[in-house]
Amino acid sequence: EEAKDGEEKKDVEAKADGEEGEDKKAEEDKKEAEEIAAKVEQPTYQKEINLKDEVDSVTAQGIYQDYLMFCMQGDTVNAPMGVQITIERDQSEFTRLSQLGDILGLNQFEVGSVHKGLADKAYRAQAEQILGDGRGLTADRAEKLEEIQQGLSLPDADAQKIIKGITSKKMLQDMQAQIAMGTLTIADIRKMKEEGVDIENNISMDKRMSMFRKNAEKRLTDGSGSSDLSALTETLPEDLSITKEKAQSELLKIANEKKRSTMVQAVAELRQKKVGDVIKSAKNLVACHGVAPESKLEWAVQEELKDIFSVFVMEGAGAEEQDKLQAALGLDDAICAELKEVVGAGKFQLKADVADEALF
Repeated sequence: EEAKDGEEKKDVEAKADGEEGEDKKAEEDKKEAEEIAAKVEQPTYQKEINLKDEVDSVTAQGIYQDYLMFCMQGDTVNAPMGVQITIERDQSEFTRLSQLGDILGLNQFEVGSVHKGLADKAYRAQAEQILGDGRGLTADRAEKLEEIQQGLSLPDADAQKIIKGITSKKMLQDMQAQIAMGTLTIADIRKMKEEGVDIENNISMDKRMSMFRKNAEKRLTDGSGSSDLSALTETLPEDLSITKEKAQSELLKIANEKKRSTMVQAVAELRQKKVGDVIKSAKNLVACHGVAPESKLEWAVQEELKDIFSVFVMEGAGAEEQDKLQAALGLDDAICAELKEVVGAGKFQLKADVADEALF
């Protein structure tokens, strides 16, 4: 029995020794595998070499950019018959590019900045070539630019900013030419603002005020009366980046001038019995009064004011427009009521005996 116990004890010890040996072998195998993996992953270049302290960031990024351009452009070789062929770089060049970034001590942000900057330049150069003729961004051109953008991995926002900058620059050039020729219109200005052109910093205040006066005078003499006067008092100043206060002050000056000259014209048309022209002049008086009601019309001959109002009523002007002309002419309610009654009774007739000196 003692012999049997001894044999069992030896078996247990042998088993324990076997397990310990297996564990030790497994540990040794694991260690060997890690060493092999480390050797495989170890880069074939000397990453420990770092020029960060010897080369400033700007110079390092410049060197990296030059090599990046070399990788992107490929080699140009001469083929028979004078043909040139561009051979693309293989991926090994981009591996070396990554190694170069490490050696120069560039961080991820600096590397990304170089790539983005080069992508911006490449995209801008090709976009300027495509859009340089000033014909705008057609569907075909937009598709081509999108292909280029994707090839350069350029974000949408950056691509749109570049395109907008190119079109804005072209518009500015056209605008300067139009200003020189005197052909620039408010529609042109509005389109440029929509495209992001900074009107305030690219057109002088004198030029903008000149355009404001020109458009205001045109609107106040086109015979459209009081309709849509907000285009003069609000939209036009906003388009030209002029303050409302400055615009209103200028409108007051223009209205004072135009009321007088329009009244002279209306009286001359009365003398010639040009009813249609009288109506147009009356509407212009209404427009002038609408933008500058504080501007008072000084006119010595009351009968001429009455005749203009009577013609306006006779030709079927609405009650609201009649009230506006009454205010523009400075006639009181009693006189206008009497004139309306005369016209309604069919007793009003144009006279051609207005004295010449009354016009001045």
